[in-house]
Amino acid sequence: MDRKHSLNAFLAHYFPTFIGAFFLACFAVSASISLASSTYFRGDPERAKYSFLIALVLSLLLALSHFFMIRGRSWGVRAIVVFYLVCLFIVLPTYGYRPHPVAYVTGLLFPLLGLLLLNSKRHREMRSKLVEIRHQRERILQSAKASRPRR
Repeated sequence: MDRKHSLNAFLAHYFPTFIGAFFLACFAVSASISLASSTYFRGDPERAKYSFLIALVLSLLLALSHFFMIRGRSWGVRAIVVFYLVCLFIVLPTYGYRPHPVAYVTGLLFPLLGLLLLNSKRHREMRSKLVEIRHQRERILQSAKASRPRR
């Protein structure tokens, strides 16, 4: 019962921050793909198919990087930061193609808000606790291997 209570407390405290960063990353990727497709590849007749495939691959990589962050791996967070920065740097030069102002502003706003959320105190606390949980898991596995009799 105590474990469930602590899990519920952990989720209640950190889940909004986690899911906010995840959705901001999804929105940033979709906004950057949309702006890049409508500006850089305006004349390509098959841009919808390529945009779909790129969105599929990037969403899979984004989900995997969040999964590894949850598992306590610090490189998962670095991959998420790279996603945000790539989205930002893809959207920035589209200004020369005169995109719709709302699309351009949201394309800039999502990655910047995501980076801000990743740098928030609560998100950093959550990541440090997830790393602690990973270290506890590794210690438990090592002690279980050490106590197992050899044949």
